Amino acid sequence: MKFLFPFLSLSFSVVISFTVSSAGYAVEKGIEHRVEDLPYGQALFDYFQKNDLAAITQLLVAEQRPQSQNQTEESALLLADLFYSYGLYRESNHLFSQLLGEETSQGIKNRVWFNLAKLNYEQGEYAAARELLSKISQTLPAHIESERQYLLANLYLIDRQYQQAKDSNQKIANDSIWRRYSDYNLGVYLIEDNQFEQAKPLLNELGRNETNSTEMKALRDKANLALGFSQLKRSKPESAIDYLSRIRVHGPLSNNALLGAGWAWNRLDNKDKALLPWLTLTQKNTIDPATQEALLAIPTLFEKNKSTRLAVHYYELATAKFDQQLSTLDQVTLSIKQNELISALQKRNLIKPANGFTTQPPDSVTTPYLHILMASKKFQKALKRFQELRNIQTTLAHWQKNLPTLALMLDERRKNFEQKLPLLEQSADFGKLQQLSQQRAKYTSKLNEVSRAQNYLQLATAEEKQQLDRLSNIASSLKNIDGKKNIDSQSDMYRIMSGILHWQISTDYNPRYWKAKKQLLALDKALDEANQRAHKLHKITQTTRLRFVEFDTRINGQQQKIENLKQRVADLIVKQEAHINQLAIEAIEQQQHHIIQLRLNARYSLARLYDSLVIEQ
Repeated sequence: MKFLFPFLSLSFSVVISFTVSSAGYAVEKGIEHRVEDLPYGQALFDYFQKNDLAAITQLLVAEQRPQSQNQTEESALLLADLFYSYGLYRESNHLFSQLLGEETSQGIKNRVWFNLAKLNYEQGEYAAARELLSKISQTLPAHIESERQYLLANLYLIDRQYQQAKDSNQKIANDSIWRRYSDYNLGVYLIEDNQFEQAKPLLNELGRNETNSTEMKALRDKANLALGFSQLKRSKPESAIDYLSRIRVHGPLSNNALLGAGWAWNRLDNKDKALLPWLTLTQKNTIDPATQEALLAIPTLFEKNKSTRLAVHYYELATAKFDQQLSTLDQVTLSIKQNELISALQKRNLIKPANGFTTQPPDSVTTPYLHILMASKKFQKALKRFQELRNIQTTLAHWQKNLPTLALMLDERRKNFEQKLPLLEQSADFGKLQQLSQQRAKYTSKLNEVSRAQNYLQLATAEEKQQLDRLSNIASSLKNIDGKKNIDSQSDMYRIMSGILHWQISTDYNPRYWKAKKQLLALDKALDEANQRAHKLHKITQTTRLRFVEFDTRINGQQQKIENLKQRVADLIVKQEAHINQLAIEAIEQQQHHIIQLRLNARYSLARLYDSLVIEQ
């Protein structure tokens, strides 16, 4: 039993399954999620823009700069989810396991267990998935909690534990899409176990749901189809007709509804009303299983009503249509082998580097059979991998295109650095610093000598030294005229002035000495800082030169590395194209085998009727 998951409908009625990503908690309505790390925020932006490769790149680059990482757990959780989306299950599982350490917050652990449970569930490891879900100790954010209960309900259904499945179903928020799908899955399981009366309220509510949502309309049709065919199985054709009549005429399940309506009217022995939907089906594409069954149901009905010639006519018509369909399938197989399928998908951008689908199907002989291919999860995954490879190829080409720009930027920065280098070297002149250090040593020695000899005159100010010099000149003049002229008053004046000056200088010795000592300490500090700055500038200069060389090497190395990666991706794209073509051919061949069997049945019945007509004659 395959569970029904939320899906997206394309304009040409292709249905694609998808599950809500675990990283959706980042934008959960009503829940504040602060982004503290720029790389993490950029990765989230790329993630929600469907640029998964860019998001992975952002997170991996951020890992090389742990100093900028404050949200390492959230980043690892997002990266693990992205790895999983790329099919890197081992890497994803490894990252999830790393997040289960003791230091990890309980909220992150709960989300990790949820993601690991999904991983195991989708790989068919149901026991492991249930065990992981049971470890979650807290209620998760609303939309994740709904999906958790949905998964639990499905796991209970696998073991036919209906009461537990109902309990989990009731815990899903009423306005959640997961509730609708859980109701559907539970209803279908109950029908398969012949518990129609318990399934009826669930499916009937879905079948009567008034909605404008394309997705919910499709689910409504599926619910009504399940009810209609279950009533046919229970031999209640009137009720089956009521349910089948709810299905949209132009919906993807309209053919199945027409087929079922025909069988219901047939059960009521109303040949004309049974023929009407079946004849309508014969005007449609023979590739549809409902049309194929109708092609045989019509002559079978005529044969049952003894209308042998009409039965022969419609068996012949069915045989001719089957032959035509087989011939068309041969052409389709040939076109696929000639790579027309890939070419047509690319032409209409159904496959393109950026994720997403166009609204128009491709023009190709294979177009009518796309629904057969897209119904296969294996084909969807192969197509997704092809799109991812194309996206990687485009990204590599973008990076390679930017390498010359990076080289030019590096060259401009190098030139700018070389222009400013003389100024840097001048500010970091170790010779001048050495001279200053030597002068400082002399000053220290001189100050020590002043202290030892208590030579207060050495601490005289410039003005005081000038006055001392003038007094010295006066003393010399007085000595020269001594004996020639009476200089007693001048000599007394000299002694008074000299005494006052020496007394002023000597009494101010201690403050002047400590001031000089303090200035010397400030000079020592300034010289030390200057030396440190000079060393740093010198180191920065050397480091910058080395980094220029390193960046040159990296740019040159990346050029070759990207070239190698482009070749690897190109080879993988070719292999993936072959894989997609092989899957398509296998699906077509399977369809061919089915039609061949139907044709054999028609020919056998035709031969039998020919014999009866001959006998009658």
